[in-house]
Amino acid sequence: MSAPPPPQMPYGPPPGDGNPYAGGPYGAPPPPPPPGYGYPSAPPPPEQPYGAQPPGYGYGYPPPAPMDGEHCRFCGGFPAVRATVRGHQGLLIAFRMLRMHGPFCRTCGTATVRDMSARTLVQGWWSWISPILTVITLLMNLGAHNRIKRLPPPMPGTHGPQLDPGAPLGSRPHVAMLLVPVSLLVTGVLLATGVIGPKQDSGPVAGPTTTSTVTFSPSPRPTFSYTPPPPLPVPTFSLPSITLPPPATPAAKDDVDSAGIGDCLRNENSSNATADDHPKITVLPCTDPKAQYKVVYKYFATSDEKACEKQPKSDSTYTRTYTKLPALNYVLCLKHING
Repeated sequence: MSAPPPPQMPYGPPPGDGNPYAGGPYGAPPPPPPPGYGYPSAPPPPEQPYGAQPPGYGYGYPPPAPMDGEHCRFCGGFPAVRATVRGHQGLLIAFRMLRMHGPFCRTCGTATVRDMSARTLVQGWWSWISPILTVITLLMNLGAHNRIKRLPPPMPGTHGPQLDPGAPLGSRPHVAMLLVPVSLLVTGVLLATGVIGPKQDSGPVAGPTTTSTVTFSPSPRPTFSYTPPPPLPVPTFSLPSITLPPPATPAAKDDVDSAGIGDCLRNENSSNATADDHPKITVLPCTDPKAQYKVVYKYFATSDEKACEKQPKSDSTYTRTYTKLPALNYVLCLKHING
């Protein structure tokens, strides 16, 4: 005999497989709910170790590269590139070349190129060779700017305050200074082709031809006759004959004041005393056997005979004094040469 069926529930079977205890702590686990109730359709990712972050977490940029490359000299940003930005100044008769060496980041490098190129456009034309050097400087800055603008923007958090790039060089009023080399080039071409400058005379200008005939009746020309006067007589003079005496043999000079170093003297006094208060001195040639002394040195404006002690070859002295004009005093240091 079979058991009677279980009573039916008035509101339908309970959830599950009809077991009123299904889903409880003692029954089978409930099936997973459908998507859309606050749970992801995929299982949650495995737990990450402490401090690790999943890919894509952060500022939206790839993970930063190791900071072992170049850093900007102005803001310290990364990445940076080594480049040299140049400037030029014309100083009438001289000039000055300017250089700013990198590394630069993209922002600071662009600001440096624009600033130094703008200053070169204004200051770089004013010497005899500056127009050429200015063009070369701007072309070199163009090469440096091409290297700088290929850099990506500096990574956030790797830089400090940056230079302000300002307006592009083509939007600044400085670019109007490019008219200076253009005007010089155009002027040179016009001068070379003769469009401007002094004009050369190409001959008479063709015009209407007019023919006129004028007849003159010549008048008789006057005639002139000229008779030169007779020549004047030339006076004659007769000079008397003059007989010159034969040249005399140069005599000894009595003026001892004219004696100098190397001249020879003689005392005409017969006295052979060591000191002569009234000597009669004459100047003789040193080849004359009558010469007695030779002048070794002459001291001016003094009457001190001791001055000749400084001359080791001197053994005699001659002193001349002037009472009213002491400045004319002198001392002759003499050397005895003949008896």
